[in-house]
Amino acid sequence: MNIAVLGLPQSGKSTFLKSLLSLSDNDTLPEYCNIKVEDNRLKQVGELLGHDKLTYPEISFTELDILTLNSKNTELKGIDSLQKSYGILLVIKCFEIENYSIITSDINQIITELIVSDTIIIENIIERRLKSSKGKTKQEIEVVNTEIELLNSLKNHLENGSALNSYIFKEGELKKLTGYNLITLKPIFVVLNSDTELIENESNENLTDYSSNFLYPSKIEMELSELTEIESNEFRESLNIDANLKYNLIKALFEGMGKIIFITAGDQEIRAWEIEKGDTALISASKIHSDISNGFIRAEVIEFDTFLKLGSWNECKKEGKVKGNGKEYVVNDGDIINFLHS
Repeated sequence: MNIAVLGLPQSGKSTFLKSLLSLSDNDTLPEYCNIKVEDNRLKQVGELLGHDKLTYPEISFTELDILTLNSKNTELKGIDSLQKSYGILLVIKCFEIENYSIITSDINQIITELIVSDTIIIENIIERRLKSSKGKTKQEIEVVNTEIELLNSLKNHLENGSALNSYIFKEGELKKLTGYNLITLKPIFVVLNSDTELIENESNENLTDYSSNFLYPSKIEMELSELTEIESNEFRESLNIDANLKYNLIKALFEGMGKIIFITAGDQEIRAWEIEKGDTALISASKIHSDISNGFIRAEVIEFDTFLKLGSWNECKKEGKVKGNGKEYVVNDGDIINFLHS
């Protein structure tokens, strides 16, 4: 799962990513910054079963410098990478500034670039769909026309300065857009790259306009990662910085993209598997291996809290807490599952 990291020049994108990877300022960033989505529930299961090998899902962050229109073809640089990403994270400079109103201005500038990008994408789609309708049956042309009508409505929405995540879709319309990878339909997060002054003034009224923002002092986090744990904790306490800040940020991004986990507890490994909220047992089985989903018999499921209380599969079975579920069972976050298959 990839998140594209965007920001204006000097916003601190690289410092932000280095802080997540616990790199120093002089270290070179890899092309893909892979961060584990650590989950304390996995550690708890590992402790109960005596397993040290814990495998977590990962988020891959990619830094993109795309905020300049390409005058040659009027397309946004890096547009393909944006379309392939699962979500978008904006890093906004909130240090060494005198007027915090610039925060809103910077966010709007980036969102405007993304809106322009989506407008270009939709115009190209409409052009292709019109060409594809030639020689089609009357019924097929009606389907194309319905799709183009929706696309034109989205284009008007964008031209009015609004991102597509604020568009009100009718039932079934979103499904028609599958495969087009429109950028402003993706989850968009804002990291306010802060300093100690902003941390001490968290209630600044300019920060309340964005519900999905994260106050994150990238440079301080990067510097703290170079200290011993004791030294780091002392500095965090003096600066009022949560020791779990990085963990909480990654977890919030994961959940903000509609992701949950289920857990498998094998003989050698405890593993958290990433799925979409609302995914069924069959879809979840396919995440492990196609052989399991193809030969699916049933999913033996224990709720996490129940497993934590009873401590083992055997105890859960004795208490009748292992539930056998079919393919359509909707998996809950943290379910511990054993898939039976042919």
